[in-house]
Amino acid sequence: MNYSIVVMFHEIHSSVWFNEVLVHLGKKYKFVNADQLYENIRSTGLCHITFDDGHRSFFENAYPVLYELQIPATLFVSPKVIEEETNYWFQSVRKLNNNDFHQYVCKKVSYRFSNPITDYSVYSILKSIPVKIILELIENYESENRIKEEPYMNITKEQLIELNNSGLVEIGSHTNNHPILANESDNMLEWEIKDSIERLEKLIGKDIGYFAYPNGQPVLDFGDRELKILKETTIKLAFSTDSRKIKEETNNYMVPRIGISKGNNFFIDNKIRFAEQWIQLRNAIHRNTEDKERKYLKAMSLLDT
Repeated sequence: MNYSIVVMFHEIHSSVWFNEVLVHLGKKYKFVNADQLYENIRSTGLCHITFDDGHRSFFENAYPVLYELQIPATLFVSPKVIEEETNYWFQSVRKLNNNDFHQYVCKKVSYRFSNPITDYSVYSILKSIPVKIILELIENYESENRIKEEPYMNITKEQLIELNNSGLVEIGSHTNNHPILANESDNMLEWEIKDSIERLEKLIGKDIGYFAYPNGQPVLDFGDRELKILKETTIKLAFSTDSRKIKEETNNYMVPRIGISKGNNFFIDNKIRFAEQWIQLRNAIHRNTEDKERKYLKAMSLLDT
């Protein structure tokens, strides 16, 4: 084996399934924590487990399994979401993702694009504009239609502190509002990164050494500008969602991760084995993937931020 891997999870709805995945991976790789990965980033045969967002299912279903098996992991969260106990914008959109909301979004942001955008999915459109506008769209639509905000879906401040004190879970930054960083102005970009790190440090009482890019696709979601800001902070490794294995040439600020959300051991083995080809295969099967749509929307954009 001439590589190591970082595995990415989001929500865990079955602790039994998660346990089976970890036991299976443990037969093939050596689990390491974030510091060990940083110190041995060019080594092979290692596996680091990561989670994005901090959905409450991590605390309820994933953490007990990690604790029982004594497997370390990194959890990337937004301190703003936790402190204010507000859901991420994409969590709010889940309940609004209907034709009416789609038409509302298209009408409100069409001025930002050179061609009609009605044929594009609401997620593709929202991921092509600054997060401030996304939040305003959601707030105004809910207010105009008298829609109640969904109950809080993520971990609490107390749970975050408990996880940090466990010795198993490293806490990393995932920005404040989960924006697509490439869509933000220079000032907003710097605030999203640096303020989230500072707020998280105050919450848990320690330096933050790890960061995960929201959405996380190189070029489409972040680039050299974002790397430059991160290098001015305490961040030692920054993680993308680029589906690749870690190899000798891996950049510390563009560490790839292989996303797993379902499947049996055979499926997972093949997703890791063919990690570099996985996205290409998905794009070939599905004609209008989100990444494709966002590339078209980016080419049609009339405004930088």
